[in-house]
Amino acid sequence: MSADRTTPPTILALDGGGTSTRAVIITREGHVTARAEGPGCNPFDRPDWADCLRTLLERLPKDSLQAAGLGMAGYDAERPSCTAQDNLVRAVLGPDVTLCLENDVETAHRGAFAGGPGIFILAGTGSVVMVRAADGRAARAGGWGWLLGDEGGGYWLGRKALRHAARYLDTPNVSDPAFAQTLLGRLGLPSPDAEAACPASTTATRSAAANALREWQRTRAHPRSAIAELALFVAEQAEAGSPTATALLHQAAHHLAKQAQAAIDQLGGATPLLWSHGGSVMHSTILQAELAALLGRPAQPPRLPPLGGAALHAAQLAGWPCAPEWIDTLAHSLRTSSNAQTEPMP
Repeated sequence: MSADRTTPPTILALDGGGTSTRAVIITREGHVTARAEGPGCNPFDRPDWADCLRTLLERLPKDSLQAAGLGMAGYDAERPSCTAQDNLVRAVLGPDVTLCLENDVETAHRGAFAGGPGIFILAGTGSVVMVRAADGRAARAGGWGWLLGDEGGGYWLGRKALRHAARYLDTPNVSDPAFAQTLLGRLGLPSPDAEAACPASTTATRSAAANALREWQRTRAHPRSAIAELALFVAEQAEAGSPTATALLHQAAHHLAKQAQAAIDQLGGATPLLWSHGGSVMHSTILQAELAALLGRPAQPPRLPPLGGAALHAAQLAGWPCAPEWIDTLAHSLRTSSNAQTEPMP
């Protein structure tokens, strides 16, 4: 479908992670006019990724669309497997839309530094780090997925928390049983009382609780996302003073810092750079503080969220001027539209 030149031109920006996907339509003035959200679209762990992505894109108005920037987990133009993603997006948006697909960490990095150099640590469902030097050279580390890596990401944290609960159900002598009990309660599952007076009763209850936890895992529609969402629980418990949760966040910070150093080393030890972050795991102030200590400086707040990085790329593809004032307007519009529905906004 060709763009309708009788209406003001627009661009499309999309941020597709492992758990959720968000997309917006943006005007030349930097205002969001429509927004859509849906499940993740990572083809490495979601068999229905194509249906999820197609459905989301088809919900947005495209009559005046000039360009689209899409950042997606699991995407890399050099991999033949990503041709299916290219073909799907092209089929939905039409042949006349200038288009660019890229990995979600590239999009997030562009947004955080408005296209400039820096270290970007992305910890959402998975984890990956991208470093861009002042001379434009770039390197990435991590992003290996839940089977091979993703240390420090949401799935990694959630799995560690569930593993602690599993050990608690194996033995009453596990350290910090309160963390396991609270986690089981958060999931709506039974939790045996390690101090119960009747050992036989405790054993029976422990068996029932173990089976309930197994059933919880079996019945999740998308287990990786469900487990990754428990990273929020870990962060909440750390803020409440849980030693187990705090230790997990510190471990996550060390893994992420090692990824950052690995990416820096690929560039031959780049000169000191600012660092920023994105992803749900990075909302933890405890994790951020530990990372700041490990990296030797506090984080720089992202100039734009990942959606903004995709929008900035799309605007450049459309030939729009992207002055600092436009970026500020875009940032404000993305913030104020974050709770909007999928239909076009008034």
